[in-house]
Amino acid sequence: EAKSSRDGAWYDVATFLAHRYMETGDPEVQVRFAGFGPEEDEWVKVRKHLRQRSLPCEASECVAVLPGDLILCFQEGKDQALYFDAHVLDAQRRRHDVRGCRCRFLVRYDHDQSEEIVPLRKVCRRPETDYRLQQLHASSNTEQKPSTNPPTATTPAEMMQKQRNRDVSRTPAPVGVSHANVSSIAAQTAKPESKNAAFTTTIATCTPAQNMQE
Repeated sequence: EAKSSRDGAWYDVATFLAHRYMETGDPEVQVRFAGFGPEEDEWVKVRKHLRQRSLPCEASECVAVLPGDLILCFQEGKDQALYFDAHVLDAQRRRHDVRGCRCRFLVRYDHDQSEEIVPLRKVCRRPETDYRLQQLHASSNTEQKPSTNPPTATTPAEMMQKQRNRDVSRTPAPVGVSHANVSSIAAQTAKPESKNAAFTTTIATCTPAQNMQE
């Protein structure tokens, strides 16, 4: 994406047309912006006004947008609606629903220092934040991976069965009943109770900032 010198906004680059070096040694490239014709071609400075394309955020990627981040934010004005650089001042996390992400972000635009509360759909994160999502996915996969080690600890059901067997062995056998029969009866009546593991998912939410309202 390239920053236009006409309005200071960032646009996707469709193609590079030419390049040159200025007297100062700074390289420049002539670009054609995506969705525009030759009349809108511009020469832009490579070091300051050309960079990797910002990435629109999906609903699950709101966790990668943190206070202090440089983002590309869609600013809607009376006469125009353009993408400008902005910094995230605060993030209000909200529970997602069928509509997707409902989080809100307080941002300050770099070009005019104005502040605005925006939804995730207006935010494009920088590619440098990809490592955060990779760490999150790696952590999630580690937590969900089942253990392959055989259990060594005695379960409560096994302890209960052993205790019952000991109690039965200490009880004198009635007349006509052998200890072998008593052990067989104890084994049948002292079956361990099966328990189904229940998993619950909790969603952590942050306290909304007092200066942020929906």
